[in-house]
Amino acid sequence: MSDKPEPGKPPVTKKIVKSGSTQPAAAIPKTPHQPTPKPAPKNPPTSVTKKTATSRLKPASREPHGPIEVVSSSDQQEEEQKARRNSMAAAASGSDAMKGISLRWKIMIAMAGVTLLAAMLIFVVVYNKAVDQLNAEIDAKGLRLVNTIASIDGDFWLMSLHQDPMIRRERVDSLIREVWPDWTSPEARAPILRKDGSLVDRHTKLWGSLGAEKVDAGKMFLNTLREAIKGVITDTELRPDVAATQKSNIDSQFDKKLNDPAYLKKMQELFDPLGKVLVPLAATEKIDLLEGGDIVQMSVLDITMGTDRPRSVSVNPNEMKLSEQEKRIIGGVEVGDATAIETEKSGAKRSRPSRSFRRDLEHRGAKLRFYVLLSLDHIADATGQLRKMIFLATLLSVLVGLAIAWWLSQRITEPVKTLIADINQVSEGDLDHQTMAHSNDEIGMLADTFNRMTTALKAAHEQEMEAKAMEHELGIAAEIQANLVPKRMLKVPGHDISAYYRPSKEVGGDYYDFIDIDENHCGLIVADVSGKGVPGSLVMSMTRALIRMEAERFKNTSPAQTLVYVNRMLAQDIKKGMFVTALYAILDKQTNKLAVTSAGHNPMLLIKGKEVIKVNPKGMALGIDKGALFERTISEETLQLVPGDRIVLYTDGTVEAMNEESEEFTDERFEALCQQLSTKDSNSFLNLIVKALDEHKGEAPQHDDQTIVTLRFTG
Repeated sequence: MSDKPEPGKPPVTKKIVKSGSTQPAAAIPKTPHQPTPKPAPKNPPTSVTKKTATSRLKPASREPHGPIEVVSSSDQQEEEQKARRNSMAAAASGSDAMKGISLRWKIMIAMAGVTLLAAMLIFVVVYNKAVDQLNAEIDAKGLRLVNTIASIDGDFWLMSLHQDPMIRRERVDSLIREVWPDWTSPEARAPILRKDGSLVDRHTKLWGSLGAEKVDAGKMFLNTLREAIKGVITDTELRPDVAATQKSNIDSQFDKKLNDPAYLKKMQELFDPLGKVLVPLAATEKIDLLEGGDIVQMSVLDITMGTDRPRSVSVNPNEMKLSEQEKRIIGGVEVGDATAIETEKSGAKRSRPSRSFRRDLEHRGAKLRFYVLLSLDHIADATGQLRKMIFLATLLSVLVGLAIAWWLSQRITEPVKTLIADINQVSEGDLDHQTMAHSNDEIGMLADTFNRMTTALKAAHEQEMEAKAMEHELGIAAEIQANLVPKRMLKVPGHDISAYYRPSKEVGGDYYDFIDIDENHCGLIVADVSGKGVPGSLVMSMTRALIRMEAERFKNTSPAQTLVYVNRMLAQDIKKGMFVTALYAILDKQTNKLAVTSAGHNPMLLIKGKEVIKVNPKGMALGIDKGALFERTISEETLQLVPGDRIVLYTDGTVEAMNEESEEFTDERFEALCQQLSTKDSNSFLNLIVKALDEHKGEAPQHDDQTIVTLRFTG
């Protein structure tokens, strides 16, 4: 209850709702805190499970109207401590095995992970740097080569690519005549060609196209021609010595030319124009055009007639597949990845990852394309070696990190194990135990904290036992208070009556009651004790007992005289500074007259249609004065109820309900709401009133008990 008014002055007006009917007992109105309706005149329903004679009330929920469970204080404490002891004993004995990874392994895994991560970062940086450098070297070499062959006069390439076949044939025949002068004589050539018919095809291929392979083909042609000439000599009917001499002369003649550098140079210039470029390059760049060399292929093409019909000269012509992705342009040269398909001496084919360099130039209306294809084998070999070296270094680093982690974990986990044993001992109930773990680091700080914790835990345990005892006493008070609230709604023919009660704590200081005085009279009372909790509950219980004794035992039909008697008894025993406000009304069932007396309580509301009348007889609160002053100030008013009238009795916690901004619901708003809802049945009336109160309060806590009793005369 909030602060009460001074003696003799009416307290802050509160709203009270009441209606009579022949209906059964009304249910507690539905509110956001009450999911299902419950009987209004009753205390919150209680679900009671008595375990022992010594029991305490324990709220099952924080809601004021939540069910209440009776639990044995001593049994519960015993069970909790027994369960705690069993759990800690199991942990200490190892029956409840530790789950997960131990601290030692966590440290080792963390150290290994950090070492591995650092090694991986080094690997990425070093590896990428090395690969970038190797790629840069390949690019530089390819650019030099392709730019070198592109720098040669275009007329040379056009002449080499487009030389007249008959002129080339004449030049080929001229080279053959230097070795065997009779080559152009049909009579001398006829038996030779009859001896080896392959010479015709070989001869045609020699002057039909160009290429580095034609140099070797030319040498093979001359050797085949030599053998054919020697074969014809053998077939001629000559003395053996003469035939041998002629064969020796033929060998000498052919060997002389085939070993003559000047002769070989002419053959190179005729068959392989690129040789003119590659010979000086071989000396300066140390290029290797043999199998396995860096230069997989070099080509010069005339693509004037289209890329599908080029005229070309090539070194190491191979099948080539160019990648359409990741092409780059560097200084006018297109650089991209490629795959070269090489045919080995055994006839097998192999793929070589390569990099292509292509440059296009125009000369005299012709489109010349220069190709250089370099192998990436040595990059792959170098990166493979680099990966192996980094892997070994990483593995060694991880092993060293694990060794350091093992040593470090030993230093950390041993004091921790000591602390765990100490914790288990404390958990078993030895709150006087102190740990012996010592260290100059955080583990030492943890040990000191543990010792302080056990001391605080012992004090907290003692406080907990005191709190449990207090909770036990509070539960008993709540159980007693629950039994004092009317169990059934008052039933009066022609009157619709309902009530609502919600305490702000486990036990409250508000009180309402229905009293059957005799066959023709019944009483309705709403009271509010100054104070909450157990003291307020005790004073409320005393007040209820005194009022019921006077009304029921002595059949006192005067509300004023009843309160005079109650005040005499209550003022002698109540604590100084405490008091009770009350509004007591007695209904005459035959005449429908209502006698009303107020002991410093909020006025009763009488609603007649659209008019709201505050009924507030003079009187002071119970328990303040022991008799004379109270009896002089108390008064009684009598009202005549007519059909449709509604009366509302309430406590100040109703109209003073505050929201999150500390704004009260106010008397004016409550009165207006009661007038607006006055024609509703009493259950609906209370439901809507409580709904409006909860919407106003929102998430704010309830500051005071709330009680509303209403009666509507239906006639």
